[in-house]
Amino acid sequence: MLKKLGLSVLLLIAQNGAEAAVRDFTLHIDNGTWTITDIGGTTLAIRGYGAGAGLPTVPAPTLTVNEGDTVNVTVYNHRNAQHNFVVNNVTTDTSPIAANGSKTYSFVAPAAGSYLYSDTLNNNINREMGMHGAFIVRPADNSNTTWTGGPAYMHERTWVISDMDKPRWNDVAASGGTVNTAVYKPNYFMINGLGGFDAMMDHNTMIMGTLNEVTLVRIVNAGQFSHSLHFHGNHFEVININGVRQPEPFEELDTINVPPMSVAEVLYTINQTGEYPMHLHTAQAETANGVYLNGGATMIMMH
Repeated sequence: MLKKLGLSVLLLIAQNGAEAAVRDFTLHIDNGTWTITDIGGTTLAIRGYGAGAGLPTVPAPTLTVNEGDTVNVTVYNHRNAQHNFVVNNVTTDTSPIAANGSKTYSFVAPAAGSYLYSDTLNNNINREMGMHGAFIVRPADNSNTTWTGGPAYMHERTWVISDMDKPRWNDVAASGGTVNTAVYKPNYFMINGLGGFDAMMDHNTMIMGTLNEVTLVRIVNAGQFSHSLHFHGNHFEVININGVRQPEPFEELDTINVPPMSVAEVLYTINQTGEYPMHLHTAQAETANGVYLNGGATMIMMH
């Protein structure tokens, strides 16, 4: 048995000769805080999944498996409230994890692609406060292709998009009040839990490469607003929307709209030198509490 970063992997040999695996993950649900740095930034009250007790993150840890793997996710709930764990369009068990209890979810990894996991309880409040993450399924052979026999790529980025309403949702929920879910006016927008100033310098978020290199970008919208992502520099190819592989030749766009709880996969090829922004295409979503450009943005850089 191999153990790395809390993940235990038991390799099995399938009848067709390909490697399958049993992949065991552990998540912990806790209260916490999350800080957006720089001008307009703040510290937000959150509740989230974390890799260890008392360590919730926004977004939650990315869970990565191969197609056909058996997946076991054990979730420890350290809060005095019920929660759950649902992989959108994959798992069907929405029953709660008892307060201060635990539960193991077992399922077989679906077709290669990108998926959102979240807590679906409490009228979206739990998801808004940080209980969301990406579930990534690679081809069975773990190759750098979008799916078995699909397009190849050199680099890969996962962008989990989120939005939060600090005064009306996060602050109220954290203080034990009743959130008026009919009113939602988010004032913080993030990519991978980062405001724009940080995301524009984060090597795990930025698109970087040399001429003609292809990056697979997995866009997971965990927020409650639809978000349009606008890429500068050149167009991209749309290859997958919510698990539906797009017909070839792939549509080429410079902006893609991703509704709440939806996922899109695109291939971005660097075809000219320079540094270019990628940003959410709504002015409000480019801000942190009204301060531009500390919202949903990052960079595309040829090196």
